[in-house]
Amino acid sequence: MAKIDEKSGVFQTSPLMILLSYTALCTGLIIETALMSWELWAIPLLFMGIIVSWILHIVQFSTPRARIWMYTFLMMATFFFYGIHVTSAYDMGLLMMIVIMIYTTAGEISLIYICQVTYYVTLAYDLVVMARSGYRWDNLTVSRTILHIGLMFLAGWLARTIIRRWALIFGRTGERIDELNESTKRVNSFMANLSHELRTPINAIIGITNVMLDKEKDNELKADMNEILHAGNRLAEQVGDILDYSEIEMESLVVNSSDYMIASVLNDLVSELRPMMTDDIELIIDVDSEIPAVLRGDTVKLRKILYHIINNGLKYTKEGGVYVKLRAKKQPYGINLCIEVTDTGVGMSKDELDRIYSRFYQAQSGRVIRSGGLGISLVIVSGFVRALDGFITIDSEQGKGTRVRVSIPQEVVDDRRCMEVSEESRITLGAYLDFSKYKHPIVREFYNKMVLNIVRGLRTTMHRVDNEEDLKKLVERVKLTHLFVADDEYERSKDYLETLASEMTVVVVAKDSFKLPENSLAELMPKPFYCIPVVAVLNADRDFVKTPERRMRCDGVKALVVDDEPMNLSVARGIFRRYGMEVKTAESGEESIRMCQEEEFDVVFMDHMMPGMDGVEAMKRIRYESAKARKTPAMIALTANALSSAREMFLAEGFDGFVSKPIELITLERVLKHCLPKSAITYEYEDIPAGEEPAPEDKLAACGINEKLGKSYCENDEELYNIILKEYVSEYEEKSSKMEKFLKEKDLKNYGILVHALKSTSLMIGAEALSEDAKALENASQKNELEFVEERHEALMSDYKRVVDAINSVKHFDKAEEDEVLEFYPEEDE
Repeated sequence: MAKIDEKSGVFQTSPLMILLSYTALCTGLIIETALMSWELWAIPLLFMGIIVSWILHIVQFSTPRARIWMYTFLMMATFFFYGIHVTSAYDMGLLMMIVIMIYTTAGEISLIYICQVTYYVTLAYDLVVMARSGYRWDNLTVSRTILHIGLMFLAGWLARTIIRRWALIFGRTGERIDELNESTKRVNSFMANLSHELRTPINAIIGITNVMLDKEKDNELKADMNEILHAGNRLAEQVGDILDYSEIEMESLVVNSSDYMIASVLNDLVSELRPMMTDDIELIIDVDSEIPAVLRGDTVKLRKILYHIINNGLKYTKEGGVYVKLRAKKQPYGINLCIEVTDTGVGMSKDELDRIYSRFYQAQSGRVIRSGGLGISLVIVSGFVRALDGFITIDSEQGKGTRVRVSIPQEVVDDRRCMEVSEESRITLGAYLDFSKYKHPIVREFYNKMVLNIVRGLRTTMHRVDNEEDLKKLVERVKLTHLFVADDEYERSKDYLETLASEMTVVVVAKDSFKLPENSLAELMPKPFYCIPVVAVLNADRDFVKTPERRMRCDGVKALVVDDEPMNLSVARGIFRRYGMEVKTAESGEESIRMCQEEEFDVVFMDHMMPGMDGVEAMKRIRYESAKARKTPAMIALTANALSSAREMFLAEGFDGFVSKPIELITLERVLKHCLPKSAITYEYEDIPAGEEPAPEDKLAACGINEKLGKSYCENDEELYNIILKEYVSEYEEKSSKMEKFLKEKDLKNYGILVHALKSTSLMIGAEALSEDAKALENASQKNELEFVEERHEALMSDYKRVVDAINSVKHFDKAEEDEVLEFYPEEDE
């Protein structure tokens, strides 16, 4: 039986069947005992037997086999009580044959023997009693007795034969199953080994193609190389899927838990998905800000679960969008991370839904697939979810789309909210987003939900308009600090939005192919539009103002970028090379340490959350190793941490600077200016074609002066405003030299007095950003925070000079300008 039980589930319900049979037998016997006035003391015992048996079943006492033997003992005792009554002598044969049929399902031959022996003992007892009582034996009685004995023998023989045949069949089946399992394991092992072997040449192809792309100038050849790169990445993805599938089939999945931030996971995921997005499909990601800041779980499997579900939605959606909702449900052990992905694709029929977990199933019939695949993505998702102790449900309707829900338990390491905005009370958001352009009504609904959740999560205000006229009314009525604009809306109102960009932060949310015009003051945020990059923009330090006339260069600076996500490395490589840096990359903390030992770098951009050694530990190891060589590179944290306190946290750990992902150029340039030596930074001035000299107000706006605001402080008196500008320029030399002197002497009291004056006069001329920077240093001076002042002083003085130079270039104030000067000479002796 053990072998049968092991190979088949046929007998798994036999304990319950025997228990139900025993309950029926006892119930019938209780009724018959009462009606026939047999031994009434047996009724409580029969009741007790039923109760005890069900208790054993409910609590699942011991093993199923042990419970069957307990039920059998009670069953045979009950049968003996029934059979010892002479009136039942010839009825009990039929009853025992039914019992033997039931016991056949247990697949245990010894139980059949026990049933037969119980019957023969009971019948013998009845025959003895009948003989002693003078029962008349006739031919009919003898023949009936012999017939019952023969039938019982035959029933037992048939039951034992059936069990032996089953054992033989299941034994052969088991052997065949073992052979198939072994064959499957060999195939899976071969596929896993093959996948590992294929990875090396594929990675080489991808790496060499990237190098060639960086060197190639011919656009046609670059297009061909991009096709090779795309094919290589797709092949690498499919090889990875085969390896994951093989591990699931071989049950060799290993869960590697580590601390991670959901913001970092999403940033890497979006980088991976971006090449698969098309203009016809909107990817909308809605993240609950109440998800804890730092969780503990297997980030690699979590990211693959998200990737496969979202990618599946993108594949099977021709128009509309894919909506991704992430939220947290608190539990005693931490949280359940709940993921819901809804698409507006072709959906699935009930039959397809029933077969969705079939291996290698890809519903080609009736479903239009936009790109290829092996058809094992949901098998991988299901396997990973089970490995992480979660569950998955799929709802779909043909022609209307599919909804996939996943819930995965995660531990909480830091229960702060995953998104925070510093100084949220000072932020007022505007959104120029026309959702009516989306034909699919559910996409408009998705976007409205997402925007509403951003506002709720960030605990700030957002004013949304869908046309330029309403935007103008909004700007007149509300002082916005940030304005988010879709690319189509930007094209419709480009001139007006560029004007606004000198007064507030204007962010254009656009597809990858979109380019801002030369000298634009707006910032570009690649789609998808979701909370993580929004928070990065809101938390960005605005002490460095973008100027369209010049471009920062860091020619010859050797940079190392460390990130475990290849797509992030490609993006970062492209951005840093625009500044003229020599960029190398590492995919782990360990690799970055080795590279820093072999080669000197000027700056290292380090991701925080990576498998194995995290960015903080790697940074400290690099600092320790570099200190021996007395050449320590600048260490800049490059991570998707959406907490407002992230910058302070990383600086406290020992980083020299912090840049959040996705990378904001304004923030990046500010950090580079702070971390790199002055000699490493130059500026490339763009030639302005003849006849296109910027208007004076544009020059002032470019350096951060809001001329309209400055004039409002002068009651819109142009002459008075020019006098104030002239005074502001004339006092620059003296004020700046004194500030340098007081800081060198660590005289923060007098330094604070001067920076207070700079704060007031800068605001008076409309230089709001410079005024805010001066205010920060004034507060630091009052608190005697010398280190903070020294850290920010250089940037303040650089911006101060830039503002003065801009005013001089527009107003042409000359130090030697003939002011009215009274000269007094000594009187001559007569």
